[in-house]
Amino acid sequence: MKLFADSCSDMTLEETKRRGIEVLPLTITIDDENYRDQLDISSEEVLQAIRDGKRPTTSQANPENFVEKFTPYVEKGESILYIAFSSELSGTYQSAVIAKDTIMDEYPEADITLIDTKAASYGLGMIVERASDDIQNGLSKEDVIENVKKNVRNVRHFFTVNDLDYLAQGGRLSKGSAFLGGLLNIKPLLHMEDGKLVPLEKHRGIKKVFSSMVNHLNEDNVKGRAHIVHANALESAEQLKEKLLAETGLEEVNISMIGPTISSHTGNGTVALFYFNEGV
Repeated sequence: MKLFADSCSDMTLEETKRRGIEVLPLTITIDDENYRDQLDISSEEVLQAIRDGKRPTTSQANPENFVEKFTPYVEKGESILYIAFSSELSGTYQSAVIAKDTIMDEYPEADITLIDTKAASYGLGMIVERASDDIQNGLSKEDVIENVKKNVRNVRHFFTVNDLDYLAQGGRLSKGSAFLGGLLNIKPLLHMEDGKLVPLEKHRGIKKVFSSMVNHLNEDNVKGRAHIVHANALESAEQLKEKLLAETGLEEVNISMIGPTISSHTGNGTVALFYFNEGV
C-alpha cells in the first residue's frame, strides 16, 4: 500500500521522505507569484511576508496533480491510501475524488482509498504518522484503513492565534465574526468541529489559554504523546510544553513550525496543540 498525504499535514519533507510518503503540495501565492508548499517556500518566508503587510493566498492541489501522482502506482497494481486535509477548509480532497473517478475510467481495477480526515496541521500529521507506522508494521489494508478512521474520530486540535480577524478574513474560520469584542489582551481558544475551525473560549492572556488546553487534555485523560506547532512563537510553545509535562500524564511533547499553507491563514504568533483522545 502506498501512502499519500497533502502538505497541510505540516510534516517536514525530511520526515515524509524518511517514511516513504508521497506528498501533494498546495500552492501559496504572494505578489502574483506561485510557490509550492514547502518545496518552493518555507513557513518563515510566508510569515515574513505577512509581517511585511502582504496577504498570502492559497489554492488546492488540482485533480491533474493527483492523476499524475497516483497513476504510476495504479499501473503497478499497488493499493493507494490518500489521507486528506479537511474538506471544509480546502478543495484538495474533492480534487482527489475527481482524480480517482478519472483513473477508474481507464483502470477499473484500481485500488484507491480516499479519507477526508476533517483534520488540519499536525492533527492531520499525527493521523498520517500512525498510518505510516501501521503500514511499516505489516498490518493489512483493511486494518490500516480502520485505524485511520478511528484516529480521525479521536484526534483533538486546540489553536490560539494573535489576530482572529486575520484568520476570519481568510475564510477559514466559522462562527467567529463577533467572537472578540475588543483588544484588552483577549486570546481566543479554537478547536476543530466537523472539519471547521471554530472559536471555543476566550481568555485574558496566553497563560490562561494554555491552562485551558491543559484542562481539556486532562479531562480526556490523555497519556503518551502530544504535538505542538507554532508560527514564530517558539518561546510560547516551549512554555506550553513545560506546562503539559508538569501538569498532565503526557510522556512526550514534540514541537515544530506550522506549515506554510496553514500559516498563510493563521498569521504570526499561532500556537496549536494536537493529541489523540483514545477513550472516545
